[in-house]
Amino acid sequence: MNFSTLFINDIKIILPEFFLATSVLVLVIHGAILAASPTYNYPLINKSISWLSVLILTWTLILILNNPINFRIIFNNTFIYDDLTVFSQSIILISSIACLIMSQEYIKNYRLNSYEYYLLILFAILGLMLLTSSYDLISAYLAIEMQSLSFYTLAAFKRKSAFSTEAGLKYFILGAFSSGLILFGSSLIYGFTGVTNLGYLFCLMNDVNTHISNVKVFFEPYYYNTVIVIANVFIAVGLLFKLSAAPFHMWSPDVYEGSPTSSAAIFAIVPKIAVLVIFARIFQNSLFSTVYWWQSIVLFCAMCSVLIGSFVALKQRKFKRLMAYSAISHVGYLLISFGLGTSIGLQSLFFYIFIYMITSICIWSILMSFELHSSTSRNLSDLSLLIKANPILAVTFAIALFSLAGVPPLAGFYAKMQIFLASLESSMYFIAVISIISSVISTFYYIRIIKTVYFEKVSDWNFYQQINQGKSLILGLSIFLIVLLFLSPNLLSLCAYKMSVVLV
Repeated sequence: MNFSTLFINDIKIILPEFFLATSVLVLVIHGAILAASPTYNYPLINKSISWLSVLILTWTLILILNNPINFRIIFNNTFIYDDLTVFSQSIILISSIACLIMSQEYIKNYRLNSYEYYLLILFAILGLMLLTSSYDLISAYLAIEMQSLSFYTLAAFKRKSAFSTEAGLKYFILGAFSSGLILFGSSLIYGFTGVTNLGYLFCLMNDVNTHISNVKVFFEPYYYNTVIVIANVFIAVGLLFKLSAAPFHMWSPDVYEGSPTSSAAIFAIVPKIAVLVIFARIFQNSLFSTVYWWQSIVLFCAMCSVLIGSFVALKQRKFKRLMAYSAISHVGYLLISFGLGTSIGLQSLFFYIFIYMITSICIWSILMSFELHSSTSRNLSDLSLLIKANPILAVTFAIALFSLAGVPPLAGFYAKMQIFLASLESSMYFIAVISIISSVISTFYYIRIIKTVYFEKVSDWNFYQQINQGKSLILGLSIFLIVLLFLSPNLLSLCAYKMSVVLV
């Protein structure tokens, strides 16, 4: 049997992933031949590989947006193509392109002279794209491992830095542990149902008639449900590890602090939406009948994340650690909207993650612009009187921080308001009150940064490197979107609605 004719329509749908994978392999061969060539005196090809990576991701995005098929389950029900896949893959590619462009100057200044750095990023993006389209527990696990292995190496890429090596080791150990939890939960589901496909699992859990030849449920309903609940716990905890949600957040601040800033920016911006998408496919769709069990776990972790991210960040003096705890707090808000189990909650979830990624791109781009001529800017005191050295950058920084804090008239306020209103509509009054109070508390450390930037007195001046054209374009677009999406959020709300409809 000819494979190409058997799956000819499936290959057309998965063409963006196929193009990305093929391009990465071509870049591997190109780099291995050219960088090791004595004819060209062993050239440094970082800059050319970085722009080739941006071009590849751009063409991949164009292929996704021009696919005429709206819905299809492909490769023997292993992957699914729908609106959730299209929008999530598009935002992953756009954010990845922004991360590549804004990190070029950092990589050049800190001499990360290995073209493999960009190849690892492309492999991680490929894994995230496959994760968003996964419709089977096995394919989801393999996609998670693909992106995780790339991230472990990116965290430890500064081989001469003990902090970077420590960050990579911590990320690897805890990441491998969380992957083991996901795999064990998946094996429980397969052992007691005979299926790993999410569609078949939905049919089993909701007593929908379907043709499944290998289903072998021979247990009493109570015992069967108990096993599924245990599997829910393992899979949910494993994915919460990947999201760095409290109380499974212990790796996140150390990894952010020890990793190269360009790698930490990718960890903070890109992977969260992919993990949330597979989280939603498993629990909001296939295992929704067990909502009373996983909802309590998700809401408990949401409350822990919001409280820990708000209070622990108050005593942080290093900027990357503070941003790590800020990310934990925002993951808490995302989990609140996810744990509501309603379509409005899902819509607010996807709207919030879009706004958070746009704002994070702006924040991390500014952070990489704070690199001093002598050393990396590590402490908040290094930002003192930025308003004197670079007024435009200081104003941009303040707008982005106010958006993270949820201050109107910026998009962050509208995103948080949607989550609070969705909580109140679901009668989660206690959760709504706690999240609002935590949001007010977290505003303090954002304002403290702004106070340092504008009013802190220093004895020595800090001079910052000139911002290149690509990074300036990213900062301008992100600030424009932060303001525009508050004034006119209809288009983004429509995208979030289309994504949420797929799951309900």
